[in-house]
Amino acid sequence: MTENKLNLEIQSLKKELDSVKRLNNELLKLQEEQDSLDFAWSGNLGHWFWDFQVNRVTFNPMKAIALGFKKEELPEYVDFQFFTDRLHPDDYERVMDAMRDHLGNKIPVWEVRYRIKTKSGDYRTYYDRGKVTKRTAEGAPLFLSGIVFDVTEYEEERRRLLEENKEWAIQSKKDSMTGLYNRANILFELGKLVNEAQVGSNKALSIILLDIDNLSHQNSLFGPLFGDEIIRKASQIIENHIKEEDYAGSFEGGKFMIVLPETKKKEAHQIADKIRQELNAADFSEPAEVTSSSGIAQYMPTETVSQLFNRADRMLYRGKTSGKNQVQS
Repeated sequence: MTENKLNLEIQSLKKELDSVKRLNNELLKLQEEQDSLDFAWSGNLGHWFWDFQVNRVTFNPMKAIALGFKKEELPEYVDFQFFTDRLHPDDYERVMDAMRDHLGNKIPVWEVRYRIKTKSGDYRTYYDRGKVTKRTAEGAPLFLSGIVFDVTEYEEERRRLLEENKEWAIQSKKDSMTGLYNRANILFELGKLVNEAQVGSNKALSIILLDIDNLSHQNSLFGPLFGDEIIRKASQIIENHIKEEDYAGSFEGGKFMIVLPETKKKEAHQIADKIRQELNAADFSEPAEVTSSSGIAQYMPTETVSQLFNRADRMLYRGKTSGKNQVQS
């Protein structure tokens, strides 16, 4: 081929390349406009295309603008690492594993949710979905296309609702006056621990049944609101004397159950007596002497919840009938 023909061929290829570039630009512009029209309401950031062989990513600028970049700040050619280098460290391996699995034809689509760092250093949450649209005869990836959504607000709302649901679930287990577990749920927690013990746990388990002495008499002297004051004060004292892993519940008018995992009877007796002493020394709005009685029982092998409860209740009855203001175990 003569030099003149070679130059003409090169010029023809340049024109053809320019034509392809103009067509690509128009197609991308059309795609961006279509994305905005179709999906603006759902956080859509548009389509992306990844030429795998040359590692070049073409994407709707909204994807980068949402991260705080201006179009003119982006490099002329963006590679895959422009985005993966900005992944949250806790998300990186999971995202890359998903991409490798899809590129290796192990999963049909690439579909991930990840946190990605913005220009200012905080994070947005993206949902990305794509697929290899062209492979070599041997199955190697050539070209991928997909779509990405900014789901940051959705994720924040989801987290808020989860926290609210968690708080609601906690509060639904509590007695409104005392803030301790209600009767049903303190029995439920005791049942779980007894079940664990029945299947071979060697850990100790003890319960305290505590009853405020002469509560009905206090109500008749000073009114039911004073009785409520006593119950709330007793609840506070109980909470102050148990560990985070222990459970305390308001069982019925002036009566409480305290469930003590990994606690032997002797230690439970000491806890109950400290509660008794502090309640007896507490200040109240009326000149009343407030005392309590407690019964202790430690779980015995093969014992049921009812049997354990009844043994503690018998100890409580012994204390009530032998002078009150005492702990029996």
